[in-house]
Amino acid sequence: MNEIVHIDEIDDKILHVLIQDARANLKEIAKKCDLSSVSTLNRINRLKKLGVITGAALFPVLNPLGVQIMATIGMETDANIDEIFEFLKKHTHLVEPSKSVGEYDLCALVYAENIANLNEKIDALKRQFEIRKVVVNVWSGMPHMTYENIDLRPIKK
Repeated sequence: MNEIVHIDEIDDKILHVLIQDARANLKEIAKKCDLSSVSTLNRINRLKKLGVITGAALFPVLNPLGVQIMATIGMETDANIDEIFEFLKKHTHLVEPSKSVGEYDLCALVYAENIANLNEKIDALKRQFEIRKVVVNVWSGMPHMTYENIDLRPIKK
């Protein structure tokens, strides 16, 4: 999607309801947005068609998965990024790999059993690939997302 999609206040409300609860049913969304279910469905379908709504990202509870840590890893490297992601996929609980522009060449969101396990995997990563810099940010808990202040409408120029 190359063009900016213009959404109105009602689309913005719908998106906020879905961001807060991606499992909300149509009736709930319609009620929160003061719309009929049919109007709400038409708007959601339009937003899907435009590529604004593509799916949902959910953060699972860590303990039942046998992991205690969520961390982001930023790396500066000239190595093959796809090979690094394959390594991370094989040796960690890779949630989100992302090539990036800016300070890091790639970023990854991973789960780990503990700090020692995470450090072991990062040391192995450094040994196997030509990585200039690795920065790890360990999350102190699950993200607490607040979306009320996000204005999803494009900035008017």
